[in-house]
Amino acid sequence: MTMNVGSVRFLHQLIAMGSRSLLQYVSESFPYAPAAARSHVDRVIALAEEERDEAARLTRLMQKQHLPLPRSVSYPSHFTTTNFASLDYLLPRLIGEHEKEVARIESTSNNLEGEEIRRIGQAYLDMKRRHLQTLRELAGPATASA
Repeated sequence: MTMNVGSVRFLHQLIAMGSRSLLQYVSESFPYAPAAARSHVDRVIALAEEERDEAARLTRLMQKQHLPLPRSVSYPSHFTTTNFASLDYLLPRLIGEHEKEVARIESTSNNLEGEEIRRIGQAYLDMKRRHLQTLRELAGPATASA
């Protein structure tokens, strides 16, 4: 599989989303939920794990193809305001970030060249849409149908 510069940048973008997003930070920052809603936190953590696993898979794909890997970056400093925050506080922010990521993937994938990179982009987009729907469901009926 050969990839042009745009395709490599797109993979870098997907890897960053799956490894240094707000969802990843929240999964590591002990979000609070009452005992009755602890399963919601577990579901958010499971979403983060799936995205992290996908980022690792894409990184391995790039290594096998001898493509340049993305730079390792830290989380944005403004994420520190979410430490030990309640899940109710975090869900609207997670939903907003996922909506932006879905839009970014959609706009970028329209300009990709090559069937393989479009397939990768579509699979990642499908996962992000599924995760967005799950986050909306966790937030409650007002956001689930949005």
